[in-house]
Amino acid sequence: MLDIYRLNAYLTALHDTAMTLMNHLDIQELLESMVGRAGELVGTKNGYIALQDEADGSFTLKVTAGFYTRYLGMVITPGDGVMGQVLLHGDTCIINNYTAWCHRKQGPEYNVLRAVMGMPLKAGGDLVGIIGLAYDEPKEFGQEEAAVLSRFADLASIALTNATLYTALQQELAERRKIEKKLRYMSYHDALTGLYNRTFFKREMGRFERSGHKPVAIILCDVDGLKLINDTLGHEQGDLLLDAVAGVIKASVRSRDIVARIGGDEFAILLPDTDNKRVGSICSRIRRAVDAYNAGHLELPLSMSLGFAVRDGSVAGTGTMNELFREADDNMYREKLHRSRNTRTAIVKALLKALEVRDFITEGHGDRLQAWAAELAAALDLTERRTNDIKLLAQFHDIGKVGIPDRLLFKPGLLTPEEHLEVQRHADIGYRIAQSISDLLPIADFILKHHEWWNGRGYPIGLKGEEIPLECRILAIIDAYDAMTSDRPYRKALQPDAALTELRQQAGSQFDPELTAIFCELIVKHFRRDGV
Repeated sequence: MLDIYRLNAYLTALHDTAMTLMNHLDIQELLESMVGRAGELVGTKNGYIALQDEADGSFTLKVTAGFYTRYLGMVITPGDGVMGQVLLHGDTCIINNYTAWCHRKQGPEYNVLRAVMGMPLKAGGDLVGIIGLAYDEPKEFGQEEAAVLSRFADLASIALTNATLYTALQQELAERRKIEKKLRYMSYHDALTGLYNRTFFKREMGRFERSGHKPVAIILCDVDGLKLINDTLGHEQGDLLLDAVAGVIKASVRSRDIVARIGGDEFAILLPDTDNKRVGSICSRIRRAVDAYNAGHLELPLSMSLGFAVRDGSVAGTGTMNELFREADDNMYREKLHRSRNTRTAIVKALLKALEVRDFITEGHGDRLQAWAAELAAALDLTERRTNDIKLLAQFHDIGKVGIPDRLLFKPGLLTPEEHLEVQRHADIGYRIAQSISDLLPIADFILKHHEWWNGRGYPIGLKGEEIPLECRILAIIDAYDAMTSDRPYRKALQPDAALTELRQQAGSQFDPELTAIFCELIVKHFRRDGV
């Protein structure tokens, strides 16, 4: 029979242990307390707790003490040792003559163990963990120790379940707070630039309205030519420019000023305690920042139209915040009208520069095309206006290729069908560019149709025969000839006689047969004249 004093000591220890375990809601602290308290109950410092990994279902030693310290993080193998037996059968396993046990773990380090115990930790009848203890001195786990530790395991399972639920709840609450914080941020911020959005800006305008704050100013900024950039270079390039605008504005204003993106290409700044002199100074600072940005980004200039208005309590500045906004918007729009043509011209010049950098109108290609165009136009007795249009088309027909990736334009091998379709977009891109600048407007339609074929199998519309503008039919022949007699990434240049043979073979399918015959005769005469 269990000694009454030992029983009292065990019960007292269990009560203290229960109070300690139930007060731990942090799982790691709880596990460390479990191992320490269990060892105190039976007089050993050797112990461990293993928990199930939710990802793969394996059991891993999470907390270790004494002899088991070296095995922290070890994965339990079912059936291997006491812990493996508990995992395999789900029941308590007590081995008091461990060195002679047939399922003991192998290795000289295990020779020090005399008695080993493993107990399951369960939740809802399912095994969720294992707690183990061991003596490395001549002692055994008797019925008394087994009974006390069994009760301890029940208490530990309850405490572990509570701590696990608490941890899961805390994680869920933390995730919810994180989501709520993100949603609050998204509701008041622009996803692209990170600036405040229109909703927040209007809210702040309302706050200034209610407080009657004066002086206060509003600056409105509109990015010039953004649609042209999106249409030609793609929205990704347009987004990069918008992000640059955000950086330029933020760097030019004070930390307490409220900067927002309120539309696709519109930005607004709310400036408290700002009079006419100061807001004019800030606008000048923004313009200088734009100039500095353009000096380092010659490939694509940034242009913004600005307008501002001030409410300062004077007779002229006593309106509502909405009226202040409209006044700034009117001032910005007037500036935009003055700048629009110059902006488009600057963007198109930048696109042409990009063509030069990418080798589309360099190395004499444009000059050769214009020369052949002039000769063929003269042979056809075309007017000076039509001749000039063809020469202009010869120079700018490929301007749309600024919107096509280099990986396709300079691909050394053949293009896939999908890549062909992407490259064909350059006709439509070029058309939109030409429509945006007056000097190229007369040839916009020709740029769109310069890849149509005589037999109707060209693109993008599928015109055939004389439905194709004469200017496009002329360009198709001279451009093909120059392409064949020039080196390309995927082949070497052909000899002129081979190129003429190819033109004659494609006459009636790709090319206008009558124009092809006239052009071939011009080439032959040209080489006879030069003695070739």
